[in-house]
Amino acid sequence: MIICEALCRAHTVRGYSVTRQVIKLGSSSIASRDGLALDVIAGLVSQIASAQRAGHEIILVTSGAARLGSRLLAFEGPTAGAGLALHALIGSVRSAVDTTDYERLAATLRRFEAPEGGPQAVATALPSAVGQPALMALYRQLAAAVGVEVCQILVSRSDLESARAMGDLGQLLREASGRGLLPIVNGNDATDPLSALDNDQVAVAVAVAAGASRLLFLTDVRAAYRDASLSERLHRLTPAQARAVRVTNGGSGRGGMGSKLSAAARAACCGVECVIGSARESDVVSRSLNPRARMGTVVRAAAAQLEPGRRWIGGMAYSAGSLYVNRAAEDSLRTGSTLFLSGLKRVDGDFAAGAVVELLDVRHPERLLGRGSVALPSAILRLLRALSPQDVACVISILLRLRYAGPGASSTALTHQADAGLPTADAHHEPTDAQASLLDTDSYKDCRELAAGTSRASQEAFAHLASLSPERITELADSLLLAQPQLCTAFLLDRGFLHGQVPTDRGATRVVRNIHAVHRESLVVYPG
Repeated sequence: MIICEALCRAHTVRGYSVTRQVIKLGSSSIASRDGLALDVIAGLVSQIASAQRAGHEIILVTSGAARLGSRLLAFEGPTAGAGLALHALIGSVRSAVDTTDYERLAATLRRFEAPEGGPQAVATALPSAVGQPALMALYRQLAAAVGVEVCQILVSRSDLESARAMGDLGQLLREASGRGLLPIVNGNDATDPLSALDNDQVAVAVAVAAGASRLLFLTDVRAAYRDASLSERLHRLTPAQARAVRVTNGGSGRGGMGSKLSAAARAACCGVECVIGSARESDVVSRSLNPRARMGTVVRAAAAQLEPGRRWIGGMAYSAGSLYVNRAAEDSLRTGSTLFLSGLKRVDGDFAAGAVVELLDVRHPERLLGRGSVALPSAILRLLRALSPQDVACVISILLRLRYAGPGASSTALTHQADAGLPTADAHHEPTDAQASLLDTDSYKDCRELAAGTSRASQEAFAHLASLSPERITELADSLLLAQPQLCTAFLLDRGFLHGQVPTDRGATRVVRNIHAVHRESLVVYPG
């Protein structure tokens, strides 16, 4: 669900070259011993106001709701006194926003320190639900003091999984920032599980949806560093170089520097230049808007921004897993072809058909080749990966035989099995014994071809089929039927699978050869 708190009229500065920039402010940037570093937040809001007056459009993705909510809950319980405490907090911040006495700002939250042995928040949802309105009240008061109106937008995983929702979000962000408002976006931890998404990924989705030219990650260090001692600073990186950096997560944020570099790489592949810098730098916003400024770590945009119709798959959609392909498959993708099973070498993640996944180079996983919507669930892709069309046909034939003539088969399937003169599974036998009879390489040609195949992938596929439980066989076969009904129908009507024979007619052969891992129309291939 996307929630817009307010859209009020504001003037737009004319006569300037407008840059639309997304700023992601992480938990580690605004964390302090007392809860939130109000000096950092106040300083950043002031910098954003200056950038807006200079004609730039700014969108802020912020963390901190759960941290503030935890402090409010620890102070006097879920509700008691929270309103008065927040009122005093806002009053103090507003009166001090134009001063440099940042210690006075930070001291305001010290009253929210949990007492010794007091209650501890054990979940994310409740602190986030308490902290979201409190954090927005803080931002509204700070922004109002410097002449800026804000609007709040909460983004859930369901939004990232909907092309329409993200298209609406992009339109809302462009309209709001174009009117001089400051959109403040946050991942909705009150409704999403902790592991569903993080604000680094939300920031990329927001930048791509809004058509931003730059994305600034603000953290608690001045740049990304190659070493833990922060002595070897990384200056300018390509997307592949950013993904290849191995860092140790630090700070109090969810993602850490590794998450930011990975997110920056994906944004850069979509045409959004990324900068990683320190939230405590006094002019970090204005410097980040200057392409010539040397600051932080810059991940260069790999190409122009994606066309609107390609933005959801290419940069906004929640990624459910990864497919690793060989060089031949990459070359084919770059010529406009689709991803066939023979070029698929590895599958990471558990996902259903239709999920969006990333495409990676199997030899160099740091190379993000593109993204697309899968045509088959992950379990089927693992079974069929790297197989030739003939081997794929053998796997499907065996799987359907195990499903409709095996120990878990229905009475109708068993009748067909008996009519075909095939041995039926004895109810007193163990399932593995019944399955073994249907996997006999002497009796069934499809098993013989697959087990004796020259490729390692075909032998692994046969071993995998032999290890499946009846329940798993049913699950896999039914998911294949749902994902590829035309393919399965060709085998079921032919009925040769009951005898170990794959269909040989031209129509069935054509269907098998056209099986692909990713829907052709969904593919977004990034520049090489």
